[in-house]
Amino acid sequence: MEWGHVQSDQQKPWQEQEAELPAYPVQDNLLEVDAGTEGMQFTVYLDEASLIKGDDGVVRYTVVLVSATGVRNVSHEGLHCGERKFRRYAYGINDSWQPLTDSPWKPLRGKGANHYRLVFYNRFICDPTRLNQSARQILDRFRENWHEPM
Repeated sequence: MEWGHVQSDQQKPWQEQEAELPAYPVQDNLLEVDAGTEGMQFTVYLDEASLIKGDDGVVRYTVVLVSATGVRNVSHEGLHCGERKFRRYAYGINDSWQPLTDSPWKPLRGKGANHYRLVFYNRFICDPTRLNQSARQILDRFRENWHEPM
């Protein structure tokens, strides 16, 4: 044994994988989600076709927020369960993606219009009792629980 070559059992630091933007959301793929937005004038929809779970542990999805007046706010985002953080990859304008380059990971906050992310994290995507769920299992949770009030 050579003393200068000690192997380390430490894991490599987490590294996010490159991910392509999904197809822009279409109405037929939107699932209304009860995300505890009572008192706010918008409805939250998950684009079912966009939800993927990467090998890096990040669950990426597209969310569509529709105001009471019909204004749509479209965002492609990721949740990193281990870090309790989110990141926006792109936002939608005129039915096409506008990528956000170098957008930072930010801590989840449960206030205001961003409350839906906390609900997605806690109830559907990062449930600690279901740590290794697949994208299909996560989608099933959205489909089964969308109507349950917070």
